[in-house]
Amino acid sequence: MDNQTTNNLKLSKPASAPDSVTQLGYVFVPLLFTVGLVGNSLTIIVMTSVSFRTLPVSKMLIAMSLADTLVNLLFPFNKPFMSQLIGIDIRALSSGGCKVFFWTYRFAKTVSSWMVVMISFERFVAVWFPMKSKFIITERNVYIGMAVLYIMFAVFHGYWCSWADRVIDGSCILTSRPAGFEIQSEVFLIVGLVLYSFGPSVFLVIINIVIVYKLVQIRRKISSESIVQRSSLASQTQSQSSRTTIMLLSIAIAYVVLVTPNSVAHFVGFRRKEEIFETMDPVMVFLREIVQILEQMNHSINFFLYILCSKRFKGGVIKIITQKKGNHTPLIHVLSR
Repeated sequence: MDNQTTNNLKLSKPASAPDSVTQLGYVFVPLLFTVGLVGNSLTIIVMTSVSFRTLPVSKMLIAMSLADTLVNLLFPFNKPFMSQLIGIDIRALSSGGCKVFFWTYRFAKTVSSWMVVMISFERFVAVWFPMKSKFIITERNVYIGMAVLYIMFAVFHGYWCSWADRVIDGSCILTSRPAGFEIQSEVFLIVGLVLYSFGPSVFLVIINIVIVYKLVQIRRKISSESIVQRSSLASQTQSQSSRTTIMLLSIAIAYVVLVTPNSVAHFVGFRRKEEIFETMDPVMVFLREIVQILEQMNHSINFFLYILCSKRFKGGVIKIITQKKGNHTPLIHVLSR
């Protein structure tokens, strides 16, 4: 092995986590994989239904569900116990395969993050500018925004993976520091974490505070109205929009809580010159196992947040599963409950 290839990077065989944490991984990884696969698939089915497919936000939710599904499919191969179970790091079958794996993994995670950002921005426009929302958040504009993000992330991660990810001693190493790329490695890691987690998290915290502030104003206004005024179509529409917003806010909150710890762990590991997937440091191993469970949850539970927030949405899903015929409540109203 070329010593320059692993300049300033502590590599070793993947470490085993403490038994209790390892057991959590054995349980949660397949459980969240299954939950995420089923939940994201049902979300796509709901969003492509006749009642919902024409809404611009459905495109964002479908894109996020597809990205989350891809992350869930690749996630288990980053776990040390998977390599031990198979007997080989399947990501390391070739140098090109290693690069493609991490390009796909990073790309899908970043897309998922920015779909949450786009959804929150759509809610911001809907809450603050309800009369202009349908002219700003159009299907065309959504597709343009998604295309710009896809191209930007594909190019960024493609260039990063072209030199940062490589096979070393039979393992596919993430964010290695090849000779001559030390400074570039740090810059790309920081930019990558900002794109994936820190940037979206700061944006979501700020914009959701602004959204909640507006919702409080709307609720106060509705409370001060007479019974006749409250029954008006405008008031009912505002109330439905508020309930929809609250449900979608739960996605943003879950994202910030579940994703940020993993990015912090990666940053800490890199500053300590340790690859988080390969380190044998007991503290880092324990931290890795916990934050990865949280991250996998982020890509698995969005559908179930809808279920918890709306009984009518749950009923709508049951109707789709059982394929009942007859009149159905439009899903936009199901989501508004």
